[in-house]
Amino acid sequence: MNKIEEAEALMRQGKANLAVSVLKETVKSFPQESYLYYLLGIARMKCGRFFLAQRVFLKANELLPNHAEILRSLGYVKTMLGELDEGRNYLREAISLDLTNPLAYMDLAMSYFNCLEFEEGFEWLDRAKPLGAKDQFVLDNYKRAVEERDNYNKYPKDVIEKMKQERKQPEVIRETRLFILNGFNKKQSLNADDEKEIQEELKLNGVEGRK
Repeated sequence: MNKIEEAEALMRQGKANLAVSVLKETVKSFPQESYLYYLLGIARMKCGRFFLAQRVFLKANELLPNHAEILRSLGYVKTMLGELDEGRNYLREAISLDLTNPLAYMDLAMSYFNCLEFEEGFEWLDRAKPLGAKDQFVLDNYKRAVEERDNYNKYPKDVIEKMKQERKQPEVIRETRLFILNGFNKKQSLNADDEKEIQEELKLNGVEGRK
């Protein structure tokens, strides 16, 4: 099994942090291989390390421009960092390069749903659904989006508008990232390299020390 296969297998097993370590070592031997940076970004995202993931997605994009999947992942991580306009632009670019991938449409839709902008979100999710008609992940997300929209529509419009503004506040977006990061950390046995990455991710989030 080569290192890429090893890393991919670790991620399937829910051991993304171990995949990060494998890929970081492999990148040292193949510093011009865009797929390694892309895969390292995916592994870091699964660990909730969005700032560190962005760093390697940007490197992958530099080495291999105009690749739909790299742009999709970069767009997603940008939205998680609160850079909504830039993230959505990357996602739209990914869609323009590959019109058949339902995940790009879904990621763009979710960037709107996370801000409670359901009308805009469903414009994109309704495009994802027929493309992923047999994809349970797409179908499950569509069902959750409908349920969330219906739940929020029970509130008065002024309350919804206030919640929309709150969702876009940098500190709220940061707390979401930290929740994801801490949730992953609690599930794993972390090594010294993990601890170093976590400390760097926290610092990039404006937090000093383990939260």
